Amino acid sequence: MVKAVLERVSSSAHARETFTPLSVIRKRAAKVSNLWIFDSPKNNRRLTVSGDVPFMHLMLLEGDTGVAGYELVDDPFKVASNSDAGYVRVRSRDGAEHWIVIARSGRSSSGKESDPSIPEGLREKASSAGVEVHARSELELLGKEVFLDNWLMLCAIMTRVKAYPTYRETELFLALMSRHGALRVQDVLADARADRSIMLAVVARALQEGTVHTDLTRRLFGTHSQLDRVRS
Repeated sequence: MVKAVLERVSSSAHARETFTPLSVIRKRAAKVSNLWIFDSPKNNRRLTVSGDVPFMHLMLLEGDTGVAGYELVDDPFKVASNSDAGYVRVRSRDGAEHWIVIARSGRSSSGKESDPSIPEGLREKASSAGVEVHARSELELLGKEVFLDNWLMLCAIMTRVKAYPTYRETELFLALMSRHGALRVQDVLADARADRSIMLAVVARALQEGTVHTDLTRRLFGTHSQLDRVRS
């Protein structure tokens, strides 16, 4: 497992083909929705998600450093029901909360694509709770192909070692970043005192929490990625 993870990361910038979410969605548009069984590192629980668009939007939440966690309320992706009352409750690190509804875009009378509508009952519920509710569709996925590809891999890295203790590697990683401020992933993995697969998961977690930064929007994550310490 360790070898497979490291081989994939080390060759990512060359061997991984960047997928295009919209092309995948369009190919599947006339078919039954895919069912995704997803271990969410941000929520530390397994989620069942119906449809490519919802799954990709949850990936965006996983990679958003401003999001502390999110909760699927009342079967938002209609896995077990046809209710229109479902939504995703998103909790920010600053304590704020908002809700999102995820679905495919519709078309206006002019033929242009538009965001999905928010059920009136849900809009009223959000208003009563004092929170904003937003509609999300495949339109917001445009231009985020590299970011999504990176977070698919980073989430998988964290999931593969979630049963193992990470305190030693976390301590080593924090010390390295405190001492140097900026390091490449391969330099972090070179520390002989650490299990490299666990150290890689520690790096992924630090990126998710925003304590370190690398360009995940334009560049594929790999061993040559530079990690910069984020000063609070």
